Amino acid sequence: MDFPPDSPVALITTNGMFIIDDIYEKDGRVHKDVPGGGGMFAMLGACIVSTSPTISRGIKWIVDKGRDFPDSLTTIITSWGSGVYYRDDFSRETTRGWNFYENEDHRKFKYLTPKKQITVQDWFDIWGRNTLAQMKCIHLLCSPDRCLQILDELQQLHSNQLVFVWEPIPDLCDEAHLQQIHRVLNRSETIFFSPNAEEGARLFGDEEPLQLEECLNYVWKFEHFIASQNSCVLRCGKHGSVALSSKGPGSGKRSVFHYPAYHELTPESVQDPTGGGNSYLGGFCLGYSMTKDLQIASICGNIAAGCVIEQLGVPNYDKQTRKWNGLTLQQRLRHYIDVYKIDFAAEYVYNQL
Repeated sequence: MDFPPDSPVALITTNGMFIIDDIYEKDGRVHKDVPGGGGMFAMLGACIVSTSPTISRGIKWIVDKGRDFPDSLTTIITSWGSGVYYRDDFSRETTRGWNFYENEDHRKFKYLTPKKQITVQDWFDIWGRNTLAQMKCIHLLCSPDRCLQILDELQQLHSNQLVFVWEPIPDLCDEAHLQQIHRVLNRSETIFFSPNAEEGARLFGDEEPLQLEECLNYVWKFEHFIASQNSCVLRCGKHGSVALSSKGPGSGKRSVFHYPAYHELTPESVQDPTGGGNSYLGGFCLGYSMTKDLQIASICGNIAAGCVIEQLGVPNYDKQTRKWNGLTLQQRLRHYIDVYKIDFAAEYVYNQL
């Protein structure tokens, strides 16, 4: 997708928050003022798979800054070149979280300061109706009830191009909320529903599929649970992602696509899994916005997640070379496609973005 160099672009946004994390590890190590939050990691994932400064500016999101917001974090976020909007409120502290890692897969979390949600009205107030109407994709991290409310409020845009990537709140992805989630996924909008494998199984009262073959089979459980225009993308940790497509035109049949995790063969490169799932979805959002291709979006998601989990916190970014942790997007694409024998040419994928 080509844009004039100085044109205003609006591609994606998120209702997810920015949170400053304090991380406590089992061995006693403590990490203070770590940038976090599902919204931040999603937009970071999108930035990682952006191919130009113009596209990066189309990544619109809100960072709520309280009186205690460190200047160092502002510098880091601004360097990404996204269309971030800083909302200052010196009457409050920034939303902060306490994280304790019992092991690699289990994290305890609680808010240390009051959270400030991002609403549809915030989007209208900050960017205006015309900019919102240009959006291609919105990442939603919320409960079923809030998801319904947001979808209702955005109907006034009358935008046929807008799609939604819905990341359900983990604790609410269960049998008790099955009917509410079913209601969301059978509306008229186009929605990519993306729980992780454990959440997707818990929704139906089942045990988590642990092996890739189990994940490939389990995703079919959503075939009749979601409307024909909708898709399900299971995030399967070390196995990457498994996507159940919408029903194709004519045949009315769905397809399943698996794409491996970026570091499936290099697990020693994974330093901290925090934000991997969120960043996958941000990369997915941008990839789908640019291509309308479920498979390329899945590739983008896995590349973004692979980059984010290579360290605690956020990857190092060099805005002169556009390298994340020392590698450009093109280099990561070539590596991923070559190592895992993906049936796409790296240059083709890059040129589509």
